[in-house]
Amino acid sequence: MRFSEFFIKTLRQYPETGSANAQLLNRAGFISQSSSGVYTLLPLALRTISKIERIIDEQMTALGASRILMPALQPLSLWQKTGRDKTLKTVLYLDEQKKDVFAPTHEELLTELLSKVISSYRDLPVLLYQIQTKYRRELRAKSGLLRSREFIMKDLYSFHPDNKSFHSFYEKASQSYFKIFEKLGLEVYRVKAGGGGFTEEFSDEFQVLCEAGEDEIFYNPKTKTGYNKEVEKSIPRNEKKSLRRARAIELGNIFPLGTKFAEDLNLTYLSLNGTREHPVMGSYGIGITRALAALAEIYHDSNGLIWPSQVAPFEIYFIDLTHSGEGERVYKQLNKDWEVLFDDREESPGVKFAEADLIGLPLRIVYSAKLSQEGKIELKGRQSDRPRLVNIDELDSAVAKFFKGVGASG
Repeated sequence: MRFSEFFIKTLRQYPETGSANAQLLNRAGFISQSSSGVYTLLPLALRTISKIERIIDEQMTALGASRILMPALQPLSLWQKTGRDKTLKTVLYLDEQKKDVFAPTHEELLTELLSKVISSYRDLPVLLYQIQTKYRRELRAKSGLLRSREFIMKDLYSFHPDNKSFHSFYEKASQSYFKIFEKLGLEVYRVKAGGGGFTEEFSDEFQVLCEAGEDEIFYNPKTKTGYNKEVEKSIPRNEKKSLRRARAIELGNIFPLGTKFAEDLNLTYLSLNGTREHPVMGSYGIGITRALAALAEIYHDSNGLIWPSQVAPFEIYFIDLTHSGEGERVYKQLNKDWEVLFDDREESPGVKFAEADLIGLPLRIVYSAKLSQEGKIELKGRQSDRPRLVNIDELDSAVAKFFKGVGASG
């Protein structure tokens, strides 16, 4: 992709916000703030988000879940049946006149849908997920995409004939989450937390250590488990001694919902014994735009972003200082096997180098007249202190070797 043909508008300066993700993602041309807690996602951000979604899709498919898309606009009457019009009133966007809700979550709507089509134990389990824009009335929208009023989320819902089936899937979903975050380059801890407006039981959160996080957790680095500070009193005394304390960002959560929603919305099935039963339900979420923000918070330096290779919007930032047909040939050669952003603008080398660092692609490649005379080309990893020269006829193998070596951390 040529820089001149791709919508990238970087900023030399951006007001200090106290949030690295807001500062860097705005400056690097990934997002643009529309209002408090509301952002436009620009082409670079969408490329990274599509890669995050692809990783999630792969794991959801491996779990046996099917993807759907439900409306964000829901009847208020559904929420009144479960009582969450009151328990979640402070975060709901309500259209009082039309009696609608812009939903931050979809337990009610999906339970009602299944009440129309589920009749027998043979129809269970049901595993459905979506990736959708959500709305939450945040009175304290802050920290860029970490706490916004409009955000993209993956939400999975499972319905089971009994607790045994549910708990088996709940653990599989947990392991799937660890795989997702590992592939994203994020080391997470599964921590016990309160049920919020979802359940009276404990839930499980997936937290990544980061000083920018709003949560405080107690965690065990060996077992990758822990507790949110909100449930500190439930930590066994002998266990607490082995736990460390840190700030963290909640990236995902899983909730055991029991039969509450099925009971409130009259979802039943005919069991093997011939009795009408309520299915057991679980809810499993991942904040996709929040994951984007967490990556920016964790992977950056004083010069800009440092994207892990598997979620970088492009893999290579190519700069041709010769402005020749030979440089064009090198670009086309690279573009056959790699995702390349070709900075073809009429800008100084210094500007191009600075913006390459700011945008943070894993590998920068520079082709210059002096190097071309020597049959060389320059490669520099985003996290490397110094560039290195390789023979131009060994470029393909050098690039392949670089990406083989960077692994999940970029």
